[in-house]
Amino acid sequence: MNWLKKTWGWLRWLAALGILAYLFYLYRDQYADFIRREIDFTFLIIGVVLATTATVLAFFRWYLLARGQKLVLGFREAVRLGFVSNLFNYLAPGTAGGDIVRAVGIARRQKSRRTVAAATVLLDRLIGMLALLIVGSAASLLSQDLWHHREIMIAVLIFWGGALAGMICLVVSLQSRFLEWTLYQRLTRLRYAGPFFAELANSLALYQTRRSALTEALLIGLAGQVFMLSAFYCCAMALLPGPAAPDYWVHLMLIPAAEIIGTFAPVPGGVGALEGAVIYIYHLVSTTSDGSVTGTVAQATGLAAALTYRIVRVSVAALGAGYYMVSDRSWRERLNLEGT
Repeated sequence: MNWLKKTWGWLRWLAALGILAYLFYLYRDQYADFIRREIDFTFLIIGVVLATTATVLAFFRWYLLARGQKLVLGFREAVRLGFVSNLFNYLAPGTAGGDIVRAVGIARRQKSRRTVAAATVLLDRLIGMLALLIVGSAASLLSQDLWHHREIMIAVLIFWGGALAGMICLVVSLQSRFLEWTLYQRLTRLRYAGPFFAELANSLALYQTRRSALTEALLIGLAGQVFMLSAFYCCAMALLPGPAAPDYWVHLMLIPAAEIIGTFAPVPGGVGALEGAVIYIYHLVSTTSDGSVTGTVAQATGLAAALTYRIVRVSVAALGAGYYMVSDRSWRERLNLEGT
């Protein structure tokens, strides 16, 4: 176990790249066909713009949550920390590994209430996940012809259940009597974790007096998720896939499942897990069509679309990291000191 803990840093990358290598090998002939095709750069550019916009909206969502707690965090600083955390997503398991960078970054900027500052990152992640579930649930209403498929119906039920449960928890937590519940009061009296829950209670009480912060964050989250899912669709359309790719509303309904899998998969940035989930989704949709597209072609199309989307996301993260290093004076000073 000790050896596994020490070597997991590079083993997780080995696992992620191994999954990608296997997928490439499995669909090597079909993927080679996509490489030889022309690319619709109009769709590709639109995808880049949408992905960048969605990324900045995610940072703005976090900024609103921090402002709702009256924390010291400007929007410019939120963008810097957000971009560098996106880069760190590829150095830790899942796509939430960079959240640690944001949590540490905002906590260091506070003279007090550092626990609450770090907790805003977790709250931001939860609201983003809730927004993703809501978008998938809403889009499922426009693709009811796919409900007869068992796996798709299970995904729809999970989306609706998760979205409703999340909204109920959000509404209940904003009620002033929630903090008076016996169960929560017991949590605040725990020997070691009690102070943590007490501090969270104070932050929740502040949100209860500033509910607009959470409402605005959720609305921004919904817009951001729609933009990001639309970016995925544009990346797929840039490859000129024809009938091998699902339509726009199916992307909005099912790609959230792939995003969730990529978030929790224990590989850096969800590499391999997201691609595998998209392959399966494209295959499922192809089985409900008129049979004009074979399962193998649909799967290869899913792999190509997911990889194109991945390249766009990594490019945005890399450009953002460059922005961070250029705009952060302290970072430039550290580089100068190291250079001398």
